[in-house]
Order: sequence, then structure tokens, then C-alpha cells
Amino acid sequence: MAEPRVIVVGAGPAGVRCAQALVAAGARPTVIDEGRRDGGQIFRRQPETFTRSYHALYGTEAGRAEALHRSFDLLRGRIDYRPETLVWNIAGGAVYTSCGSERTALSYDALIICSGAADRLMPLKGWNLAGTFTLGGAQVALKSQACAVGRRVAFMGTGPLLYLVAAQYLKAGANLAAVIDTSPWSRRVMALPGLLAQPSVLWNGVALTRALLRARIPVFLGAVPIAIEGNPESGVSGLSFRGRGGLQTVSCDAVAMGYHLRPEAQLADLAQCEFTFDETLR
Repeated sequence: MAEPRVIVVGAGPAGVRCAQALVAAGARPTVIDEGRRDGGQIFRRQPETFTRSYHALYGTEAGRAEALHRSFDLLRGRIDYRPETLVWNIAGGAVYTSCGSERTALSYDALIICSGAADRLMPLKGWNLAGTFTLGGAQVALKSQACAVGRRVAFMGTGPLLYLVAAQYLKAGANLAAVIDTSPWSRRVMALPGLLAQPSVLWNGVALTRALLRARIPVFLGAVPIAIEGNPESGVSGLSFRGRGGLQTVSCDAVAMGYHLRPEAQLADLAQCEFTFDETLR
């Protein structure tokens, strides 16, 4: 009897650990990923010709990133790995992929979708100007192209990714204009009991914040975004917001922003998966 075909979509943290569990159970899964290398977005690998250390590239997440990459390297010969392959449809028990000019339909007995998440954005006047990026987009530039998205970058939004990306830019030697957090200090105090139950998460947050303050990067809390300043010809020139001191403007030529993450649910929707709403994570 032929071995059941199991397809895993995504080679980020969830996809790699999923493939690892399948291999341990004796299966040889097909792992499809849009990226050129494994790691997904949060642990995106740098190109082979780059030589930055894990600590320089991932900061507080260096240990987890290295462990994930090593795990995948050990799996390479035991899976059917298909990088730089886009899944564009799922229908009739098959996954439809595109790799360059090649189009393929892969039938499956079991399908596991590990498509990750993307930045949640809020519309803002001027967000269509050149020089405006998501936090994830700013990360891609740093990890995959070894460059910053601007000469002077402002980071705006809320959540752990805001501080992680800002700290990674700082570590890489980029020029940070400010970190503008839209959540007020009172929300941090309210979250403290839950964070105390996860000391490693709390410590990472403290370490990231301390690195920014030690470098004298302005950090604004409870900000209300007003507009990304600039014009269509030259792009971003600043960011205005309302803070404790009233209306303020930070001079910058790039803005990276994001408000937590939302799941990439399109493929699961195509596969007609059942969805449930998580009250805690919203």
C-alpha cells in the first residue's frame, strides 16, 4: 500500500516543528514554502553570503532561531522540500502551486497549513507615501537585504513586534528616530500579572525596552497617531502624533508600523477549514 501523502504548507516555526513531528512518526512530508529559505518571517534566514551572527540578527530570539534552523537542516534529507513555491489554490483534494514558470497540482491525503501571520494595520493619513512599511516588511529588508528601510526610521504601533524590530534595527546600527507606542502605560500595568506567569516573555520585553532607552532612543507611550507627513514626490518626511505633551512631530524618512498580528487565513479558507474565534487573543 502506498504511503499516505502529507503536505505541510509553510516552513516557519510551526511548519518546521510539524515536519519534525511527522518525520519522527515515520512519514516523509512534502513541505512547501514561498520563501527561498526556511524560518518563516520571524526567523527568516539571511542569505548564504551574509555572515552576521545570530545575536546580531535576532537579538533576544537568537537561541530559538538557531535551534529552529538547525532542526530544519537535519530534516532536509527526510522531507520533500519545495522552497520558492507559491500555493495559489486548494481544491478537490489537491494543492495548486507555482514555482517560476512551473505549475503543479499535488494531491494529498492530509494537509496541514502553517501559513503564519501578517501585520495588522490601521489606516492613517499619509500611509500610502513612499517610505511607509509594515514592521514585517522592515524586518525582511534587514534580514534578507541587510539594509534599513530608511536613513532615519520611526517605529509606530503596539505589541512585542514593535520593540523587537526596533531593537533589531538598533543592533544593526540603523538610525532610529523614535518608537511610538499607541498603548498607554496603564495597559502595561494591567498586563503585569499575566506576564509574571511567563517570566521569559517579561524579561525579553524588559531587555528590548532597556536596549532602546540605553541608546537614548525616544520612546513615546499612549500616542494617538495623526498623520504620516510628506508628499508624493519625495515620500515620508515625518510622523505627527498626539502625546502627553500635546501635538508632536518626529522627523524621519521612513515609518515602520504594525498593531499586533493577524492570522494568514486565506489558504485555510480555500481548504474549507472550520474557524473558531479565540476570545483571549481576539
